[in-house]
Amino acid sequence: TLEHVLESEQVRAALKTRARIMLQHAQRIAAQAGAREFEQRLKVEDGVRPGTKAGGFRRPYARVTADIDDDLKKTDAGSRLTRRQILRRSAS
Repeated sequence: TLEHVLESEQVRAALKTRARIMLQHAQRIAAQAGAREFEQRLKVEDGVRPGTKAGGFRRPYARVTADIDDDLKKTDAGSRLTRRQILRRSAS
């Protein structure tokens, strides 16, 4: 079934590989935009969605995230791109 395929290690490895590529792109874009602190906090997070909305259908995910606090917002306020723009551009 589809659930067994999504639970396989090959699918999870492919998701993590794609997320690592996006992480490298995001770090490069953040460095070019002058958001050095944001660049250092970027990381790949992976797990399984709970499946509460899809009738119990649990899907694995891997995504690029960053821990944001008020100090980071002040530090990177002068950068040419916002944090959302950096992540959006890295995904395309």
